[in-house]
Amino acid sequence: MSRPRRSTKPKVITQTVYKNPLTASTYDPDGLQTILTGGDVDWDDSSMWDLWPWVTYGVVDASVAGPVWADMDKDAKTIWYEENKDLVESQLGANPWPTLFGDYHVAVGTLYDKIREQGAMGGTEIDYSYYQNDSLYQLAWATVNWDDVEGLDAPDWTTPGEGVTQEHLKVATEYIGRTFRSVANDSYRMPWDAELPGKWEPVEMKTDYKTPFDIPGIVQKLPGPSMSPNLKALKVRSGSNMEGVFKTVQTNTPNQTGFVSKTPETSTT
Repeated sequence: MSRPRRSTKPKVITQTVYKNPLTASTYDPDGLQTILTGGDVDWDDSSMWDLWPWVTYGVVDASVAGPVWADMDKDAKTIWYEENKDLVESQLGANPWPTLFGDYHVAVGTLYDKIREQGAMGGTEIDYSYYQNDSLYQLAWATVNWDDVEGLDAPDWTTPGEGVTQEHLKVATEYIGRTFRSVANDSYRMPWDAELPGKWEPVEMKTDYKTPFDIPGIVQKLPGPSMSPNLKALKVRSGSNMEGVFKTVQTNTPNQTGFVSKTPETSTT
C-alpha cells in the first residue's frame, strides 16, 4: 500500500490589515486627498506636476505617449532614464542605473508606466468638464485673483484646452491646497488690499444728551444705633435678653435618652 503524497505547495496565510478608507482609498480622481490629508507640499517643486493624477478620458494614445515599459528595448529605457534622472531620483532615491533587471530597475518601470497612464507624456486628453463641475474647483475659479497670475487670463470654459489649460488647473489646485491648509491651521486671513489705516488717537467723547429727570443725590451711610450704659442695665433687668439665654441653654442641653439608638447602623427607628 503506497503512502499518500504530501502537498509541496506553501500554505497561504491571509491577514487582514486595516487601512483608513479616507487616506488609503484609491478613489482620489483629482489627487486632492494627496494634498489635503498628506504631509507638507513643496509648491516650488515643479516636478510634482509630472506625477499629478489629472482627470483624463483614460484612453492613452500610444503613438504619442509611447509604448509601455515592458515593450521598450534596453536603449529606449536608458535614454528615458537619462532624460528623466532627476525626476526618478526624487521619487525613488539615487541609485546607479542597473545593467540587470533588479528591484530598482523594476521600480523605474513602474514609475514610467504610472506617468504614462496619467497623461504626463501626452496622448491622454484632460477631462476639463470634470473640473468645470467640481465644487472645489468652481470655488477656486471664482475666488482666484487671475489678474495677479502672470501669463494667464481668467478661465474661459467655451474653449477647454485653450481658454482653460493645464496651467489653470495647477493654479486652482495650489489655491485649494493652500486655502484648506490655512483654514485647518487657523491661519487663514482675507487679503488686505485697501490702504492701511493711520495710527489711532483717543478722542474725548461728546454728547448733547440731556437727562429727562432729576437724579437723587447719594446719601452717605449713617452711624449705627448705640445704647447708653443705663439702657443696657435696664435691658438686663427687664428680661429682654431672655431669648438669647434660652438659645444658649438649648444648645448646651443634651438629647433625651430612649429615642435614639446607641447603634445607629442597626437601628430601624
